Amino acid sequence: MQRVLNLARWVAAGALVSSLSVAVPATAAPGSPACDHVALSWAGGTAKPGGGSDRQETARVQVKNTGDRACSLLGAPSVKLTTNGVPETLLQQRGGGSVDLAPGKTARFTITFLGDTGKNGNETIRPDQAVVTLPGGTVKTLTWRWGSVTRQEAASRPGNYVSPVT
Repeated sequence: MQRVLNLARWVAAGALVSSLSVAVPATAAPGSPACDHVALSWAGGTAKPGGGSDRQETARVQVKNTGDRACSLLGAPSVKLTTNGVPETLLQQRGGGSVDLAPGKTARFTITFLGDTGKNGNETIRPDQAVVTLPGGTVKTLTWRWGSVTRQEAASRPGNYVSPVT
């Protein structure tokens, strides 16, 4: 009989906890769901459409929560530059951090890359898309409009990388 009473108490406690966890605050706390309802857009930087530089450039990406609930982004996104759907290069991620996005709010991250005019003998890729995998697994694609990029996968200090979401 004591076992049945203990089991009943555990079930009641579990029901209380699950009913309390239904209320979600307007801003996400760490551990909030991944941001699966987002829109990505280009948001400035030093890169110019069409490229034309042999310098390190930046292209900022804005992430907007288009959903109706808060969500969390923890760390840096993964970015693959592709040409005709074929992955050309994976930009290294740098650092961590956490951003909680309320509905309608935005965050940003920066893609830093070495532009390439093709005059320096570097191995060059000519991407047409940036495939972004956000922390949490949501995948979005942006049209790459910043020209050619110097291939950097084998570099000991790559000039192509992605910052954490801020």
